[in-house]
Amino acid sequence: MNSKLNSAIGFAMKAGRLKSGDFVTEKLIRAKGAKIALIDTKASDNTKDKYRDICAHNGTELIEVEELGRWIGKPGRMVAAVTDEAFAQMIRRALTQETTEP
Repeated sequence: MNSKLNSAIGFAMKAGRLKSGDFVTEKLIRAKGAKIALIDTKASDNTKDKYRDICAHNGTELIEVEELGRWIGKPGRMVAAVTDEAFAQMIRRALTQETTEP
């Protein structure tokens, strides 16, 4: 994973604008409080399907990232929601840079 993406996710967590865990993330997405949702690439297929459906139904972007729990300081966490649009934009920009760089 790109260090800019890692940093953006870490900054959102430190600022208190990223909430993690299944229950909290699902609740935020359904309440339309999540600007963007993150899911670990190693999450189970059932978890990925669940969050794809929830995000599609509620109009929330879902991004797969590697080692999500590690970057937020909570190993084992598979899903998270960013609640601030500025941090969501920072993560999107970092992801775009990661995918466009050789």
